[in-house]
Amino acid sequence: MSVAATNWVWTQSMAEGADRLVLLALADFADETGKCFGSWGTMQRKTRLARSTIARSIKRLEAAGELTEIEPAKTFNGRNMATVWQLPVGRCQNETGPILTLPPSDSDITPGVILTLPPSDSDTPTIVNVKETRKNVSAAAPAPATASPSPPSSPSANVPPDSINPPKPKKTPKLEVAESELQLPHGAGFRRAWLQFMEHRRHPIRGKRVPLTKRAAELVLEDMAKINEQQACEAINMAIKTAWIVPYIDKYLQESVKVAAPAIRTGPIQPSEAERRMLALEALQAQQMKGAA
Repeated sequence: MSVAATNWVWTQSMAEGADRLVLLALADFADETGKCFGSWGTMQRKTRLARSTIARSIKRLEAAGELTEIEPAKTFNGRNMATVWQLPVGRCQNETGPILTLPPSDSDITPGVILTLPPSDSDTPTIVNVKETRKNVSAAAPAPATASPSPPSSPSANVPPDSINPPKPKKTPKLEVAESELQLPHGAGFRRAWLQFMEHRRHPIRGKRVPLTKRAAELVLEDMAKINEQQACEAINMAIKTAWIVPYIDKYLQESVKVAAPAIRTGPIQPSEAERRMLALEALQAQQMKGAA
């Protein structure tokens, strides 16, 4: 733990909210030069924040120049090593000198100021306003030297909004068929019923719009050709009445099935075995009755 790093966060950092809490947690692991690290689990326990919130805070801190990545996370000898970060502690010390925080005691120093020691050999502390020091440091401080280039101000700064959330492709609407494109199997009566059926399909059926395409119309007309014109008109009227998508013709197909006529025997009829026994028994009874007479 580095007192200089923690003191820099309290007095020099411009971070607020969750970003400031994450910066304080990293400063708790920093050394005297400002190098620090922290695993995700440790950061979550210290800050009581979610991992996604900590990740977003780190990106904002990098963009603001208050945190710089030195070594990315890696695996060494089967162990996961955390990312090494750099706090700009040394930069502020070189420009304004070590920062001394005044204890809350009865003194003549106006609240809201701090004592800074100049880089020279002078032993006299200088009273500097905190807000002015922050402005001067942020305006005059050079960017820290890093091995990797600094990230953009925002993950989506140079990315067009359409590539982040691409619009959903629109469904191609189904084209409704025209009467002139179809060949009707029956006469004028069927044509009137068919026009009513096409109008029926143009409106939503049971809350769902199902337009009549050319292929669907051709399949329906093939079924209509299997029955006569009267049956076809009745099937269409029943479909419109009951809000069906297509007219059903199964009933009419069953009615048109012809029942096979019973086969008629031709030539002499040969009696079966049972009939021959009955004839022999009747002949025997006739002879007995004749003898008794």
